[in-house]
Amino acid sequence: MKAIKNVASILLLVIGGVIAVAVLGVSVHLWNHAQLRRDVLFDRQTMLHSSDAFHVVSAISLAPGQDLLDAVRRYVDGVGAHGAEVVYAGKLAFPAPRKSRQMPDLDWDVFVIAQYPSREAWETASSREDYASLKSEFTRVWSLGMERRAGQNVGVAIAMLGLRVRHFLSGAPPTYPFAALEAPEEQRAEFELRRQFLDQVVVENEAFSKDALVIVNFQKKGNAEQRRADSKYGTRMMSMLAEVGYGPVHMGRPVSLEDDVDFDTVVVVAYPGIRYFMEMVQSRFYTGIFGGKQLNDDLSSPTVPILQHL
Repeated sequence: MKAIKNVASILLLVIGGVIAVAVLGVSVHLWNHAQLRRDVLFDRQTMLHSSDAFHVVSAISLAPGQDLLDAVRRYVDGVGAHGAEVVYAGKLAFPAPRKSRQMPDLDWDVFVIAQYPSREAWETASSREDYASLKSEFTRVWSLGMERRAGQNVGVAIAMLGLRVRHFLSGAPPTYPFAALEAPEEQRAEFELRRQFLDQVVVENEAFSKDALVIVNFQKKGNAEQRRADSKYGTRMMSMLAEVGYGPVHMGRPVSLEDDVDFDTVVVVAYPGIRYFMEMVQSRFYTGIFGGKQLNDDLSSPTVPILQHL
């Protein structure tokens, strides 16, 4: 009987130790994630927020002659005066590779994510005459609402940690550094011109933010076959981002505010810089899985943070 009690005590100690290590690991991960959001992405969204909070993602097309930073500063200050907190602002890094057919066919310059205390607060603010005056300073301001549960930020961060641990335990080789795709002989001149263009895009955008590229996605899911393919693609991409400690930073249920649009999800995903992203799109890894990204309709807009410059 004594031996059994000793074994039980040892098991309890082991279990307790495992739980303690797990709690410590999760705590460190959440701390690092919060630091990443604040100091690298310049994202002011808190990890925990009220379930009443209502988020509005606004795509902005500047008017001719407007200075980028001055114009965005005006918009940020304007919505702030209406009771919102701007949690992210990013300039378009390069033309959106995927445009939604549900949105106005414009080349957007900036995306701004604002958090209102509630949907009612947004409705009140957006109906004000001075908000209409603020919007009129730009070629177009187009907005999509987003709702999400309290604690969702924490849940997404922990899920990404799970993917990172799974990849480590699997013994699979790291995805990064990427293995570059080799151009066929007859396409090398074309590939070189494309590489030079991408290098120029990298230099221009690293002047604003070197370690963060944030992609704003509005997505409408496809049919069952497309959903299966897209799920596999998404899992591979999230596992890749989990390896380097990045991934989704905003996820929620879309709420149509203009044009009666029908999206299934809003997801804003962070990558470790535009240079990383450009290496990724020219890699064997990415070209091998990109065909799996199958959606009915979507907007995919790559941005670099600029809130720190305002």
